Order: sequence, then structure tokens, then C-alpha cells
Amino acid sequence: MTNKELILDCLIEDDEAFTQIVEFFVLAAEVDISHFEVKRLLAEMLDEGYICVNYNWKNEHDEYPYSLTEKGKKAWEEIKE
Repeated sequence: MTNKELILDCLIEDDEAFTQIVEFFVLAAEVDISHFEVKRLLAEMLDEGYICVNYNWKNEHDEYPYSLTEKGKKAWEEIKE
């Protein structure tokens, strides 16, 4: 899986904030990735319409979570086939 696909996978079950996405890379995917790279990927995926920011709540780190858009859900389904 690419790093963008891993982000889609991370968000398929629930909204996750930046800190949780980084933890997903380290713990679940066992991928060594910098915070800068995760931020860059999230910005690209926002621009591409795969994810959006959920402004309804913040986590304990004062971060808004990211959510998959319909486009993001369809992209995730395609990588799972």
C-alpha cells in the first residue's frame, strides 16, 4: 500500500486526527514516516478531495479530525478489491 492508501485505511472506520494518523503509521502499518510527510500527504489529499476536516470536535491535542469523503471511500474500496 502507498502512504496515501494507508491514510484511507486509517480513516475508513472512524475520523482520526493528525496524532492518531501518525500513530497508525508507526504502530499498525509499521511505516517510518516523518510528521512533515504526513502533513504534506494530508494537505494533498484534502486538495484532491479524498478527505475533509471535521470541525465538530477536537481531540486532547486540540486537533480537528479528518474524515473520508465519498471519493475517499470509493478509492479505499478500489484498493481493497
